[in-house]
Amino acid sequence: MPLSTKTGHSLITPDFAQQIKNNMSAEPQVQETPEQNRVTNLLNNSQTSVTPDEKRGKYSDVANLHFTRGKKAEFRAFFSSHEVTLVQGVETAVNYIMKEVKAGRLTISRNGIEKVGE
Repeated sequence: MPLSTKTGHSLITPDFAQQIKNNMSAEPQVQETPEQNRVTNLLNNSQTSVTPDEKRGKYSDVANLHFTRGKKAEFRAFFSSHEVTLVQGVETAVNYIMKEVKAGRLTISRNGIEKVGE
């Protein structure tokens, strides 16, 4: 489908043409609406500054875990039966194992977890 007709009339809106022009230029030229200008001015003039850590909220660390097939559902059901989310349960379990290993009551290796002295 051509973007213009034989008579020179464009089939795209002026706003879309401006977006294309901005996307093709090295430095995009943003045209803000009056409402966006007001919001930008309020944000620039605000006395409080937000640090990058505050922008992320309480989820500052993210880890993608890959379970063997079917384990996620099994873990979720187990933790749900104890009124704990999957994330809370995994985090609590890992913290417990780390504490026990540091105390010398458990060992952890590729072969699994074992009690010390057994």
